[in-house]
Amino acid sequence: MVLLRATRRLLTASASRATGRRGTEALLSEGPLPEVGPLGTWYANVVSLPFPGRSLVLFTAADTMLSVVASGRSLRTTLPVFQRRVPLLLVRLGLPGAWVEARTADLADVHVARAGAQTVDRRVLGTMIDATYQIRAEAEAAGSFDGLDLDRVEDRLAEVPLGALRSEQSSHGFPADAVAELARA
Repeated sequence: MVLLRATRRLLTASASRATGRRGTEALLSEGPLPEVGPLGTWYANVVSLPFPGRSLVLFTAADTMLSVVASGRSLRTTLPVFQRRVPLLLVRLGLPGAWVEARTADLADVHVARAGAQTVDRRVLGTMIDATYQIRAEAEAAGSFDGLDLDRVEDRLAEVPLGALRSEQSSHGFPADAVAELARA
């Protein structure tokens, strides 16, 4: 099971495209928030690209800062893409097949919640802001939306040293290493 904390900006864009402003509530899961396993809590926000009318949704795992991107600006269209892209990224990172399969099964059940002031992890928020700049730089370097390789964007984000992942051994860590450590546990 996965908990996805979506920003107001993403929820508003998702609702206005499908059902109008009041549709935001339809996206949110009802009842208490679920208990989640490894890679269980993700944050999501819209990233505007330097190409007219083009956006990505950036999904970042709270514990490992691992990031996945999906073309679009609505949860209705990007959530299924997110569910497909996470296992592909885990495989590209060389993680054990059984662990990847278990995380893929977790992704079948996604609960959406609002990323309100009480739930926003400032480490994740800062990481997502930095990732947004990196994504825009990758897009500008690609020259066009069609030239933007989302696999490469994700792979590069997994190799960025982050102070949010600091440990006793190092002043920074890498999302790829954090998720590999999680898979070994």
